Amino acid sequence: MAAQRKPPVPEISPPTRGRRPTVQDQITDLIVELDLDPGDPLPAEPELMRTLGVSRNSVREALKGLQALGIVDIRHGYGTYVGTAQVLSMAPGLLFHSRLAVRRENPGALRDIVEVRAMLESGLIRRSALELTAADLDRLQAELDALAADGAPGRADHDRRFHELLYEPLGNTLALQLIALFWGVYRQLEHEVGKPRTDHDQVVRQHRRVLDALRSRDPGAAADAIAEHFADVTARTDRWAAEPARPA
Repeated sequence: MAAQRKPPVPEISPPTRGRRPTVQDQITDLIVELDLDPGDPLPAEPELMRTLGVSRNSVREALKGLQALGIVDIRHGYGTYVGTAQVLSMAPGLLFHSRLAVRRENPGALRDIVEVRAMLESGLIRRSALELTAADLDRLQAELDALAADGAPGRADHDRRFHELLYEPLGNTLALQLIALFWGVYRQLEHEVGKPRTDHDQVVRQHRRVLDALRSRDPGAAADAIAEHFADVTARTDRWAAEPARPA
């Protein structure tokens, strides 16, 4: 049974030692104390003003800041709700700093993003080899067949979905969000600065080796296959970075 919602409280928890809490801090504390879930409405502005003892302008400025962080969603004409974006709210900042790095002749930013994804997936793939069901593997096979059939133009969408299907059954929502975050930023950055050359047939073969290892229920082989896949992505990125005619 879901926990019963608590009514708004007249006071907020004592301030953290050495730092006076901001209005943003107080609102996030209130969300936790009220046991609100993502998508739940926050108390209306007048109630927040009374509960926090601050002005309407302070509440509005705090909510705008929390919206930028993905903690709340402001729906004009409807109210303010607990945010649902979670980790993906980091994407704009990560993309911005990665773009700056590449523009300043540091193409290693692309490599760093690939490396983080590789670390996340290399650990999860071992669980996938043991926990994915026959139905899960059939869904992966269907996505792999679509990847092969649609060729390079459809590769990005099928590649992304194949990797999602590798880990969705494991139930680790945070890991899925992190993988999606780094995948999305890499693709946007890749599109802006010029895509490293790829061999579509080789990409298909690499994904097939991953699936073959999963069907064999071999965690070590699965980890080796996913490592080989990311090593190839890293090598392509490094070759692209070394090209003298890289877009400015």
